Amino acid sequence: MDGDGEGDAAVEPRGQGAAGIDVPSVLAQLDDAASTEQRAAVRRIRTAIDEQGRTAAYVPTVPKLRALLERPDIDFRVAVAACLADLAAEAPTDVAPSTATIVDVAVERADEPVTQELLRCLAAVADERPTVVADHVPAIADVLERRSGYDRRGLRVLAHVSRAEPTAVEPAVDVLTGALAADPVENGRPTLRALGRLARSDASLPALGFVTHVAALVDHDDSSLRRDAIGCLDDVARRDPAAVEPICADLGPALSSPDPDTRAVAAITVARVATETDAAVEPVRDQLLELLADDQPRVRANACIALGNGRVAAAAPRLATLAYEDPAPNVRDRASWAAERLSARQ
Repeated sequence: MDGDGEGDAAVEPRGQGAAGIDVPSVLAQLDDAASTEQRAAVRRIRTAIDEQGRTAAYVPTVPKLRALLERPDIDFRVAVAACLADLAAEAPTDVAPSTATIVDVAVERADEPVTQELLRCLAAVADERPTVVADHVPAIADVLERRSGYDRRGLRVLAHVSRAEPTAVEPAVDVLTGALAADPVENGRPTLRALGRLARSDASLPALGFVTHVAALVDHDDSSLRRDAIGCLDDVARRDPAAVEPICADLGPALSSPDPDTRAVAAITVARVATETDAAVEPVRDQLLELLADDQPRVRANACIALGNGRVAAAAPRLATLAYEDPAPNVRDRASWAAERLSARQ
């Protein structure tokens, strides 16, 4: 059930109902005073979308579907929301003007199944038009807090918004942190991206309690999740190196990862922290020295920066050699800079 006595109980079975493509007829049915006719129109839309791939043809129904969504007396609201979500996936710009209504209904019915479809709809809109959804982040965060568990559709909304307006997700930091802590594998990617973008923005950084949860993922088996976690730490280190310094030792496995992107991002993260405190390098000093011989130029270059910022005197001979002999220009440049930095300290 939808939680409010709605009779469709869930989205109506795909493939059921009339398969007409007569849009004017469907619009007329949606305007009909009889709820049975309105339900039949919604069923026709879903059938056409699911079986015939004619989603775009039904974009003109969006305003009438929105009006139905607001009505308290219908018992097929889940199906209406599912149609809007499918139409948003096809034509997000056309559904975007309905964002406020969709959010209002989601707030009113936060703990009902219909909100799954409403969040799916908002995610599709936010992917294409994130600024339209940005002003609604506080309400969306409230919906996610009130739902049982953390809805990944809602988390994707926040991640999409953060891409265009990272500061807009600040009211959702507690929700994002809670979702990451509750299920880092399922919720990790959207939450890490949203939190990282917020940390990288010009906004004042909120509480950084999420950093410890992020650190637990830096050696995860899933390479995408691992890179997102290290990338998030790198974003935090850009603004607040001290917040990441206590977990630099946890980056050891990432510096030894078989994945070169992971090694490179881990090395530059340590480098950023070392701009504020030399001690950040000490727990991973030997691994950084080994990375000077890495087969990937980007990894070698980032290791040079970390060792230079960390003032690791033992790296001086190798840095001097790389500054003249490394085949990659960016490595020679970084090695030369790091060697000069070490010389200036002596």
